[in-house]
Amino acid sequence: MSRFVRHFAASLCVGTLASHGMAAEVTTTAALVAQAVASYPTCSAWHASGICFWLVCSPFGCSVKTSTRFSHFAPDLVVSTYHDVATHPWPEIGIPLAAATKTTLSSLLTTPLSDSAGTHSQGDRTDKNRRFRDADAIGHPATRVGTCPTAVDPFVPYYQSTLDAMVWRSYLPAELLYPASWIPGMREVGSWPTNTWGNVYPRTGEVVQQHEVKGAAVLSQRIADFVTRSGQPHVYVPVSSGKRGVRDGQLVWDPPPAMETNLLGGLWQMNVAVPTGCHVFGLNDTLSPVSYGDAKTTQSGSYAYTLWRPYACCRVRGKFIGYLQWGMW
Repeated sequence: MSRFVRHFAASLCVGTLASHGMAAEVTTTAALVAQAVASYPTCSAWHASGICFWLVCSPFGCSVKTSTRFSHFAPDLVVSTYHDVATHPWPEIGIPLAAATKTTLSSLLTTPLSDSAGTHSQGDRTDKNRRFRDADAIGHPATRVGTCPTAVDPFVPYYQSTLDAMVWRSYLPAELLYPASWIPGMREVGSWPTNTWGNVYPRTGEVVQQHEVKGAAVLSQRIADFVTRSGQPHVYVPVSSGKRGVRDGQLVWDPPPAMETNLLGGLWQMNVAVPTGCHVFGLNDTLSPVSYGDAKTTQSGSYAYTLWRPYACCRVRGKFIGYLQWGMW
């Protein structure tokens, strides 16, 4: 099983470096669905992973029935990072949502929110590696592309950084309560100290990263980290993780919470600027002549990624009494 996991992970990393189109500033709902469907054979790792056992009783006695357990990755969230609302990488959905929440919050605070804390590149700035972006996480339009019903509803905004401005913009230092915000290497995207794209904590909108594509990746990982966990000090709608329950006639095992550099912690697929294969962030490109993100930058500094998460399910046939598993998860 471990050999299969290593082989699968290696094939995903190869897909990371192979772009399938020209750089673009935006994506559309149709393009997201088409990309998810086209990528499903390689990104989903769909496989039969076991057998579920069900007890079925009638006035004439009881019997045990079975159903096949299936496992696969599914496109759950579109995570976008952007400099301002007008440059949202998924404009047909992201701009209306971002504009509405920004207007509402500005009214509540009785003061307008600036677009991005003035961190666009300026000639008189010397701290070029510091980047701030607003961001959101919206239900992917193709969440139902797989066998197992996911925990995410299409087009639902699970996170809007404008509503979370107090923490995302570090006005309220709630993230500094976590040890990982202070201890180098505790939660890094990559392999610290030899190769790191950036720190997961503190999970705010500012990141120190020379390459803006890697910076967008780190911010996306931060959002996935708290959105897939409950009880975090942010304003968001939690996405179910690590639970088991019945959904649409299937017994579903929801994925574990997102975790960086971990295959089962979630796979990422770039939608903007260049559609890519699925991969985990943190690829070690130290000795490579081509860095991750080269030829994938946008003029606007806006990027969008799809987060694929691993689900498992089997058809309900009675009262669940147990299962046998032989798949990857």
